[in-house]
Amino acid sequence: MRLSSFTSEVSRRWLLIGVAVVASLAGTVIYALGALQPMQNAALDESFSLRGARPPPAGIVIVAVDNYSLGRINSQLPIPRSYYAHLLDVLHRANPMLIGLDLQFIGASPHHPEQDRALLGAFARDGPVLVSVTDSGTGVPTTVGVRDPRGVVPASGAVDTDSDGVLRKLMYAQVHIQTFAIRAAEILRGRPIPATQVPGNHAWIDFAGPPGTYRTYPAAKVLDGGVPPSAFAGKVVLVGVTAPIGKDVFTTSASSKPMSGVEVQANSIETALGGFPLRSSSLILSLAVIIAFAVAPVLVSLRVSSLIVGLSSIALAVLFLGAVEFAFTHGLILPVPDPIAALGLATGGVIAVESLIERRKRLSLEMLLQDFLRPTDRAFFLSYRRDQSSFVARRLRSALAARFGDASVFMDETAISPGQQWPREIQEAILGCRAMLVIIGPYWLAARDQTSGLRRLDNPEDWIRREVEAGLARPEVAVIPVLVDGAAMPGNSDLPPNLRSLRDRNAFILAGVNLEQEVDTLVDGIRRGQLSPLRRVADSQSTAGTHNLPPTRHRRRTRESRV
Repeated sequence: MRLSSFTSEVSRRWLLIGVAVVASLAGTVIYALGALQPMQNAALDESFSLRGARPPPAGIVIVAVDNYSLGRINSQLPIPRSYYAHLLDVLHRANPMLIGLDLQFIGASPHHPEQDRALLGAFARDGPVLVSVTDSGTGVPTTVGVRDPRGVVPASGAVDTDSDGVLRKLMYAQVHIQTFAIRAAEILRGRPIPATQVPGNHAWIDFAGPPGTYRTYPAAKVLDGGVPPSAFAGKVVLVGVTAPIGKDVFTTSASSKPMSGVEVQANSIETALGGFPLRSSSLILSLAVIIAFAVAPVLVSLRVSSLIVGLSSIALAVLFLGAVEFAFTHGLILPVPDPIAALGLATGGVIAVESLIERRKRLSLEMLLQDFLRPTDRAFFLSYRRDQSSFVARRLRSALAARFGDASVFMDETAISPGQQWPREIQEAILGCRAMLVIIGPYWLAARDQTSGLRRLDNPEDWIRREVEAGLARPEVAVIPVLVDGAAMPGNSDLPPNLRSLRDRNAFILAGVNLEQEVDTLVDGIRRGQLSPLRRVADSQSTAGTHNLPPTRHRRRTRESRV
């Protein structure tokens, strides 16, 4: 029997190790293939939403060509280039730290060369001006003989959205020319930014908040003198089109509401100036988290039931999501769906293993009982007082019946049909049972007859007394005192002489905290002979070999005392 129990436990441990290995490999493969990247992107977007908007960086302001400005100058896009030339002169007089035009001036103005000359002159007077161009360098107006306009710092205005159309990262360079944010940060810091700072040519944009976070002034009000020069002094001033007709808008991680391209550039510049504060976790850390989540349910299952494993996994997932948000606020982006997937696979595997082991053990117990019970016998007889322990008896009967079938348990409320002779049925049930469970509550001894006032146990005709006497008279029956509701084992002086041998039996305390586990322990104790002479009966049933059966599913000890 011990060898069989040991073999069963070893099998369980190897199965659980296999669950941990499979879940770890599955989580790692899912992570490597990026199969859950859309969910990871959604988790990142949610992190921005939970963090909310931060105080807008005071060092960057936006001058917007918005609907108000278009209406004020009574023009539609593209507006005359002399308008931008005038705007550059006004901004330059405010002594900003840097002026950036998130605009592309493709080709020369047809029939209006004076417009190009005005803008080129403003570049020369007010430079250096950061201007958005294409990767080929086009985007700045030129005239004959002028290929490199003075005062212009070209930068790529390209952006790169993810497969779902959401803008989450900035680029270091668009093939040859560095992007707008990188060039701006280099000018402001006075030194180049090495490409090694932006692995894979992309870096997460640390959005300050949703659209409207940065301080924005309409271009028309700036030209009309409605904005004081102090609003721009010593700051980075970005000029861009925010009017819907310009169609320069993007969906970003910060909000589902579209964000204008110039505000995306403002967030990107602030990110580059801050040293790219948002970083994905390293490969080693990511894999460590995935493996830890794959192993955690297996370790928990070594000490608690599969139900607790499931609840623990849910709690662990909730705590992990909180940790993900905490890490995000400190600049670290952890993988989210891959560890959760590994956790789910491992939890499901643990539950499947426990179910398999449970099924095997129950089948073995059923075979054990079938080997030494006659077809008409019942395995268990429940002796209890109806006015004291009916609820406990019903729960115990349901638990036993679930394991061995309704016919295996005798309980007078359920086993005696109307019209049957109650005393004879009880006598026959006692003769045919193999285990009598005497349910003893705190008032079992004190129960008195309402008519005579005498203790019921002192009455030879009391049916509880007669049941227990009949059970004790049969050496092959396991008579087990089951103590409930904090009851203690009766003393010799408390019992009638014919019941005093009940004191020689191992009592079982049914606490009711985990009934399923306690019933398994009770049945396992009966089977192994720790609570009764039942084992001797089982061993005497010739060649069945049932005494080598492994124990029931829970081998941890419940409270079990020799009294």
